[in-house]
Amino acid sequence: MKMNVLGTERLNLKLMHEGAAPQLYEQTCWGLWEITIKQSNVFIGYILVKPMDLFSELPDFSDIEIGWRLKQESWGNGYATEAASLMFNEIAKQPDIKKISATANKNNQASIKVMEKLGMQFIKNYIQKEESGDVPSVHYSKCIN
Repeated sequence: MKMNVLGTERLNLKLMHEGAAPQLYEQTCWGLWEITIKQSNVFIGYILVKPMDLFSELPDFSDIEIGWRLKQESWGNGYATEAASLMFNEIAKQPDIKKISATANKNNQASIKVMEKLGMQFIKNYIQKEESGDVPSVHYSKCIN
């Protein structure tokens, strides 16, 4: 069974743009999830869910990466932690998943705090190659099954 809507007391998460990247939607939870405030239906950001290294030669389908990006005006309200926790718990229900991971810019202390609140541990520093240049980044992870 494939779900496409999740919620907390304050937030709704809805799977978006399924037709744009069908390979992401073959498994439960994979894809881009829009985050809206339940009371006002205002879009505040999104969560991406995919296997680690999905677009490499050796994707790890037992290690699911979650990432979040929220509008700046929604920062500081606990929304990233709330949405990421909901998604983390949904992913953790899948028996084939052994680990949940997240990455962030090394200087993004807010995202690192979210990772730590999810119970993730620091794995490594690395350089993320971007069109704009090299970005010093961190990788956090938590074993679940």
